[in-house]
Amino acid sequence: MRYSRGVRLTHWLIVSLGSASVLAVLTGLVQLVLVGLGAETTVDPGWFLIALILACFTLLGRSSQWLTRLLADVDPSAHLARRVVIWLLAATVILLIAFLKITAEDMDAYKRLVFGEGGLVEWSQVLVLVAACRVAWLIGDDLSRQLSHSSPSLLARGFSVLLGLLLLEELAWGQVIFGWQTPESIRSINAQQETTLHNIGWFQDRLDLFTFLATVAVLALVVLSPWIYRQLLRRSSPQQRSLVRALMPAQYSWPLFLMVVALAYCVATESWSDLIHNRDQEWAELVLYASGLLLLLRTRVLLGASEPPSAQR
Repeated sequence: MRYSRGVRLTHWLIVSLGSASVLAVLTGLVQLVLVGLGAETTVDPGWFLIALILACFTLLGRSSQWLTRLLADVDPSAHLARRVVIWLLAATVILLIAFLKITAEDMDAYKRLVFGEGGLVEWSQVLVLVAACRVAWLIGDDLSRQLSHSSPSLLARGFSVLLGLLLLEELAWGQVIFGWQTPESIRSINAQQETTLHNIGWFQDRLDLFTFLATVAVLALVVLSPWIYRQLLRRSSPQQRSLVRALMPAQYSWPLFLMVVALAYCVATESWSDLIHNRDQEWAELVLYASGLLLLLRTRVLLGASEPPSAQR
């Protein structure tokens, strides 16, 4: 079977990947021009690496049906392909982090390039969270149409609002975009001297530990999802089985969440401090957000209609 939403998602993903590749190149070129003009900025080579990777995926997606099968089809080979892609994504993130650290002059230069204002990780998090907010809200619309009671729909929309609040925190409630000065009352108690809540006093002191515990809980949910699925389906109708299957996280995504847990653990316990530093927690957050977006997109596709691939040609 092939899901029609998966086919549409494939088209929009190819367009988005191509557009993002062009945008990444332009961002890197702007940084080069600014440096050439003597501006006090640095060139982030990660933008060009990201552009190359995105361009390769765009060309591959346009030249074959593999991306459509990956996102829309329900069969053993497509399921195996999804498992392989998850491992490839995990490996790509590791190689990207290693490349950026190796090419940076020193650790301070690495932090400025990757985590500074307008850096690769910061804006990637923003884009992923914007997409996740939209998809979660659309899932709420689907649940509202398919179910007679409103609780699941309200939960999905509430989750979308929660993601929106998280997005505002990442943007320092607009300070990252508009660049206002942090009020002195907040600056004095904020570790990053920004207009944020999670960097204030008590929260900042426990942020790394809470992040680690939260990522462990998410990983446990993903790993245990088949068992939870079986428990929920003991006395369920076919429609309920389909709905629960769509809402449950895919177990094959566990490598991405394990990577998040590993990074969060190293930051919280200061393990491997020569290799992994406190700001690398931003990578963990980016992978967590992106993994969550993938699961939301999967749910959105599975809540749609399906039919044999031949019927869509």
